[in-house]
Amino acid sequence: MTQSAAAHLPPLTTFAIGSAPFTDPDEALNLMARSLDVPTSPQLVRLSPWEDMLLGAVHGLPGLTVDAAARRIVASTEGRELALAEFYERFLAGERDFLALGPESSAGFSAFLRRAAADPSFGPVALKSQVVGPLTFGQAVKDEAGRSLVDDPALLEAVALALGGKAAWEAERLRALGRAPVIFFDEPGLSGFGSAFSTLSRETVVSALGAAVTEARRGGPVLVGCHVCGNTDWGLLTEVGLDVMNFDAYEHLETVCLYPREIKAFLEGGGVLAWGLVPTTSFSDRLDARVLSDLARRGWAALAAKGLDLELVQARTWLTSACGLGGLSPEQAGGILTVLPKVAQELRSDLKNSA
Repeated sequence: MTQSAAAHLPPLTTFAIGSAPFTDPDEALNLMARSLDVPTSPQLVRLSPWEDMLLGAVHGLPGLTVDAAARRIVASTEGRELALAEFYERFLAGERDFLALGPESSAGFSAFLRRAAADPSFGPVALKSQVVGPLTFGQAVKDEAGRSLVDDPALLEAVALALGGKAAWEAERLRALGRAPVIFFDEPGLSGFGSAFSTLSRETVVSALGAAVTEARRGGPVLVGCHVCGNTDWGLLTEVGLDVMNFDAYEHLETVCLYPREIKAFLEGGGVLAWGLVPTTSFSDRLDARVLSDLARRGWAALAAKGLDLELVQARTWLTSACGLGGLSPEQAGGILTVLPKVAQELRSDLKNSA
């Protein structure tokens, strides 16, 4: 970690994770502006398959062929060495524009930039965007023989660097607008890591994700986060240099409490836990701000009971929705993001009382 995320944005800062269920970028951005402290670049997965987290990332990555209609990416064995050589020639020369989002994949991000440029009140301090993480990408993409990209160390290394470079490119676009960039690597593929069902090694995770995080920072100041949907080895993620770790606090609150020593060191080093308090698929009207803020309080108390300083935990808490908004209706997504700032308002009274 190279900077304190908490120094840039206050406790209980709100933002969103992942996809959005809109075909009109302005509709998505209007919701972000109304509901979030840090507006999030919307992945408009219903507008185009190219807005998907995997297809949206392929532009500039080496050694891949794409069948957009089938939503399939293949790591090509033919021409692989030449593709890698050409990639490294450009990458090591400091080029990054070739890693920009492709025009077919940037409807949400381009509209996001235009809105921020035209409206200084739209995320006046910071803006958030995201890139698929190298482990999730590497598990999803296979070669012609069905071998996963994560089992091809040379190609995985190049892809990790390329995704980090893509994150750096996005961050530069946000800095150019006078905002602090917050860039997340979305790693749903790390759900279940550390269990018998995951074949990933610790070395692979630290090497690939660590390389992407390092590259994301090469272009200038940026807050780098990682989102994992389910249970994972949160202690391991504290080793890759992140500023922010986002977890699904509604479904998996207990998992973070299994790593008190690592979480304590992460927070003391300036890191932030972003709590995904508002669920998506299990959201209902009974989950109002009072219920969800009580969940956060229970989580804070659980970490304090493990030896963490309560005031530090509170001060290093940000709030998000859970992932999966893109699979809901626009009305459902609007309801979820409308609850989020109300939860933040409920919890701010706790911070005032402890001050």
